Parts: sequence; C-alpha cells; structure tokens
Amino acid sequence: MDSCDTPVYPLDVSEVEIVPVKPRGGLVAFASCVVNNCLYLGDIAIHTRPDGSDYRLVFPVKVLPNGKRIQCVHPITREAGDLILKAVLEKFKTLVLSTQCDEDVMSTERQNGDNNGDDESIS
Repeated sequence: MDSCDTPVYPLDVSEVEIVPVKPRGGLVAFASCVVNNCLYLGDIAIHTRPDGSDYRLVFPVKVLPNGKRIQCVHPITREAGDLILKAVLEKFKTLVLSTQCDEDVMSTERQNGDNNGDDESIS
C-alpha cells in the first residue's frame, strides 16, 4: 500500500502539560502531550521565535558522542505539526495568562496594604 493510499485519521492531542523554565536563549518551557490516546510525546521545547512574533516547538533530538544529532520524534506532516503546536500553545498561553493574573492580584494586594495576616503586629 502506497503512503498516499493510507487512510488519514484525525489527530487528537490531549493531556497537554507545560513546565515553565527560566527563559534562556529563547527557551521558555517544556511540554508533553498524548496523541490519539495512545502515544506520549515528551520533552518538547517551547521557544520564542527569533523575531519575537510567537512561539515554535522544538522536538527532542539525541546527540551521539561524535556530535551527530538524531531526531527522536517529530511530526511528519505540516497538519500534524500544526495540531500539536495549536494544542501546546493554547495550554501555554493559558498558563501565562493565569500567572500574570496571579501576579497582578499579588501586586494589588501589596499596594493596598493587604498582606493576608503576614507581619501583623499584636497590640
């Protein structure tokens, strides 16, 4: 059977997990996900694009002792890559927004003098 004759099944990307890291060299987080409830993909790096416009995914590679790099896993088709990218970035951007909201709340509390009982003096 020729690869063009292979039936194409829709990809379902689920169980997306994000682990933020201290930004360095464009790297901002790592992601993992499950594809079609049967394939786990992990160690997917989330990088900012060089022009700063958005994010891109970098899939894991194995570096051999001689320096040769072997791709461990990566999407074969543009459509598969786009689906994984969409699912990962959706989760990542939600995480970033929730973190920013938490920081805004903490900043507002400090400005208003609300310290949730910390450093209270007893009269």
